[in-house]
Amino acid sequence: MISVDSIIVAGGRASRLNGMDKALLPFGSAGNTLLVDAAAACPGRVFVVGAPRDIAGESIPHLIWIADLNPGGGPAAGIWSGLKQVDTEYVFISAGDQTLDKETVNAIIESAAENDGAWAIREDDVGQPLCACVRTELIKDLLEPTQGVNLSPLRLLSTLQMVGVSVKPGKVTDFDTWADVAREVKRSESMDQITQMWLARVAAVLEVDQHDLPVEQLLDLTREVAHGVERKSAPLTTYLLGYVAGKKSLAVSEVTDLIGHLSNAVQEWETVD
Repeated sequence: MISVDSIIVAGGRASRLNGMDKALLPFGSAGNTLLVDAAAACPGRVFVVGAPRDIAGESIPHLIWIADLNPGGGPAAGIWSGLKQVDTEYVFISAGDQTLDKETVNAIIESAAENDGAWAIREDDVGQPLCACVRTELIKDLLEPTQGVNLSPLRLLSTLQMVGVSVKPGKVTDFDTWADVAREVKRSESMDQITQMWLARVAAVLEVDQHDLPVEQLLDLTREVAHGVERKSAPLTTYLLGYVAGKKSLAVSEVTDLIGHLSNAVQEWETVD
């Protein structure tokens, strides 16, 4: 078995997802984040290039955070940053915004042995450079002149003799756009996941911080109005609440207080004969 360490590139801006941290999307196995699944699937020491994330509670002892030496320089620059720490014969390269499992990783590593490298073949029959196992010295030589800044990983690895490995549909899926997120969510059976992703999309459109929204209280109020008054009054109530919050520039705590007052109003409404 060849010796392999791993690099996970996770330092992009996610501009097409309004800055959402793609590595923390809950599309991994059993609701794990993509980053947790990728780290668990990768062999050896796993160097994650990018800002450290809070993934407390997850046991990933071999994960090492690495600063991006050229922030904004693209994924190839991220690979270069990680390569500074790699001393194994081969390196497995992945991204923090895609699905990944051990079966896929092992198949690629086995095919890379005694070759320049191997990579997953996407559904469009093109190699996936961010799901690849490559001879460390070869990738270092390719990146060294520019440190990978603004270079295409696909073009770089295409200059090597890469073995293609067909993977099952959905095994290596990346998430670059809201359409990618929506496609995955529609396959989900988790209502919590659907709600979470839809609210993230709404927050992006409205240019607000999703984490500032009193989601649970709003859902409770909507449910109370729908059952205690009538269904069509529920969205109108929350709309008016949001309108007032915006017009008066209310803080989240003040909005929460208003939700409490409206909840009391629903209870009063229900007690009237």
